Amino acid sequence: MQVSRQVLIPADPGTAVMQVNTCYTGATGLRLLQQYTELVHSDTFGRVFARTSEDNGRTWSAPEPVFTPEQTPEGVIRWGEGALFLDESRGVILHFFNYDLYPAGNYSGAVRLRTRLMIRRSTDGGKTFSPPTQLIQQGYDAEHWAEGVIYGQNSIATSFCAPIRTRAGHILLPVQRCPLGSDFEHPFTIPWQAACFRGTWYGSRLEWEVSQFLRISPALSGRGLGEPTVAELADGSLLMVCRGSNHNTRGALGRKWRAHSRDGGLSWSDPEPFRYNDGEPFFSPAAGSRLIRSSRNGRLYWVGNITPENPQGNMPRYPLVIAEVDEGRLALRRETVAVVADRAPGQPESIQFSNFRMYEDRETGEFVLIMAHIGERGGSDLASPAYEYRISPGA
Repeated sequence: MQVSRQVLIPADPGTAVMQVNTCYTGATGLRLLQQYTELVHSDTFGRVFARTSEDNGRTWSAPEPVFTPEQTPEGVIRWGEGALFLDESRGVILHFFNYDLYPAGNYSGAVRLRTRLMIRRSTDGGKTFSPPTQLIQQGYDAEHWAEGVIYGQNSIATSFCAPIRTRAGHILLPVQRCPLGSDFEHPFTIPWQAACFRGTWYGSRLEWEVSQFLRISPALSGRGLGEPTVAELADGSLLMVCRGSNHNTRGALGRKWRAHSRDGGLSWSDPEPFRYNDGEPFFSPAAGSRLIRSSRNGRLYWVGNITPENPQGNMPRYPLVIAEVDEGRLALRRETVAVVADRAPGQPESIQFSNFRMYEDRETGEFVLIMAHIGERGGSDLASPAYEYRISPGA
């Protein structure tokens, strides 16, 4: 497996270029739309920018601001994690994002009490978007906006999100819910629950239902299950892989957790450790991951962090690897594991190869992975450009 790297987007001093979401703007052609965000503090995003490429990413237009944080009497409104998704069957680009109120300005657990999930649409190839509207489960309202979710008491959010369209035509938006009654003063103890919004088109209208929420014992994952990634398998069933965490959980092992759905993503099997195809589980820190299929060779791949020893909560977030998924065993083919990025001698141990975004290049079939190297400067300095990695999965 061949991997190359370059700086894609330089960073302003004191910021990191994060959430570089990219999508083609039509079912054919090489025009790209890209959105990215400044990380100005831990889990705190600043301005959002957009730019386009007419030549498949060789050159880009000047970035234009899409959103700037707004100061209000209640706090700072920010656009949080999000995703761009092209529904090729309809020629519609969907932009999903968290609409967050930060009472303290920077991130605190109180943000999760004041998060709404929003959606914008473009029907002209990303040139213009509709005003944002709240994504609401069918049968609910703007305050009680999904099963077990009440604004001001808890929320559902996207995090490390990559929507997919199933063969049945449903749009699956992976999400995570912080349960009612969580200790929002201590956000690292929230037992997240993973699920999917499932969207169905009725004419030009999208209606949303919510799947079963995946839960796990706090003895196995002290922060529940979050940052789900979903893929449709060759037999039409679905695989979900979630982030777990052994933070503040004595004796727990850092794992990724997998679940399986045979009804289009409405119900899921009980979570089990994600393993190699010989049955052995692997160590992985509390960090997101991605399932992505190659249109060239038809194989499904998983990209995430695998560590040689049991991690401590979020760390270390290296190396970052890619491996082929054994779709029969719902496991990784051990012999295919290849390193995408790893800590080099002399680099800080705090460096993170995580929080990436990916898409497949229509011309070359390469996976294009874009991420900041958070912590590459050491200490508390989060500054980093966005690096572009090109990964050739082979024939």
